[in-house]
Amino acid sequence: MRVLRSVLAAHYLAAFTALGMPLFMPRVLAQLAPHSPDWLVGVLYVLPTICTALTAATWGRLADRYGRKLSLVRALLGLAFGFALAGLAPNLPVFILALMIQGGCGGSLAAANAYLSTQVQGPALSRSLDWTQFSARLAMVTAPALLGLATDRGLAQGLYTYLAALPLLGLLLAIQLPPDSVAGTPGAADARSAAKPDQRHGARLWGLLSIQFLYYFSVVITFPYFLVYCRTLGIADDSMAGLIYSLPHLVYLVLMPWLKPGKIVLSHWTLLGGLGVLTGASLCQAWLKHAGPLLPVRVLYGVGMTLTIIGLNRAISECAKQGATGRLFGVFDACGKWSGTLGGVIAGVLMQRYGPAMPFVASTLAGIGALIVAAFVFLINKRPGYVPARHT
Repeated sequence: MRVLRSVLAAHYLAAFTALGMPLFMPRVLAQLAPHSPDWLVGVLYVLPTICTALTAATWGRLADRYGRKLSLVRALLGLAFGFALAGLAPNLPVFILALMIQGGCGGSLAAANAYLSTQVQGPALSRSLDWTQFSARLAMVTAPALLGLATDRGLAQGLYTYLAALPLLGLLLAIQLPPDSVAGTPGAADARSAAKPDQRHGARLWGLLSIQFLYYFSVVITFPYFLVYCRTLGIADDSMAGLIYSLPHLVYLVLMPWLKPGKIVLSHWTLLGGLGVLTGASLCQAWLKHAGPLLPVRVLYGVGMTLTIIGLNRAISECAKQGATGRLFGVFDACGKWSGTLGGVIAGVLMQRYGPAMPFVASTLAGIGALIVAAFVFLINKRPGYVPARHT
């Protein structure tokens, strides 16, 4: 439990700035490059995410070879250096370089999950993954509000410099963690276990990656223009819109600690049920014409999101038994990042052509796709006598 608390604290300190500051990118550019084009805000918003997606699998393979604790230390150092450079950047090119370092050398979630996989396995690992998602969502809820108070006082780019201290505090916690089993070794055991995965395991892994991609796409595509969507429903107050936006994450923070393996049946039905609720809530939001039902629908959306995350984490923890967990979590992290980037781009296209409700239609379709894949992976693929098709 002490190890889990230390990892969660380190991850929260890293995620606070990484998840909170992009929201204030317009303020930062107004100070650093006041004549920059409007589209640059969107590009810089997703740049760290793209860099993380490009490097996550490589960092994961290196973690399997040289140690997952070392990978967590690397991620925290990379974030601290990237934040400090962003705060001290004298011009836009240096600031862009800092964001690339932040994304390319970060990846604290995958690093934290990979390290935890060396300390616990099975249901305990699944529960630990639920808690790292908890720390990420806690950062998503708290960071914008607290950083908003600072930007109201005139701070913007300089905030990065102060916030670089947070991953350094996380680094102090990470250094004191117990060493993992592959530290300083070439990771031959993991390499052997991952070298010859059985056919069923390979099919399930690809299925889970597809579910992860569609789930992240379904959620992220609704983010960029949620404020505009609220205004079409008659919600003019930005603070109220922000509260409604964060409501699903608050639902996760409230529900997740109570959804313990001993209290509910955490099986593939958790994932299937979560995807079903999430898809239904997305469809409801696409149909809404006034703000009255929005609050209960967002709560329902949060319930679906919570069950989906818990179900996915349980399935991923089963895959982790095959070894090479650094690469496993790196690939899943990269999958989510690419999906989120694509979702943000498509949201802009749909918003311009069809209006702010259309991203929820796309979210519904992605949720249906995830449900179909999940049904194939967990129901059809487990039927007696079923043999997956061989790839030639």
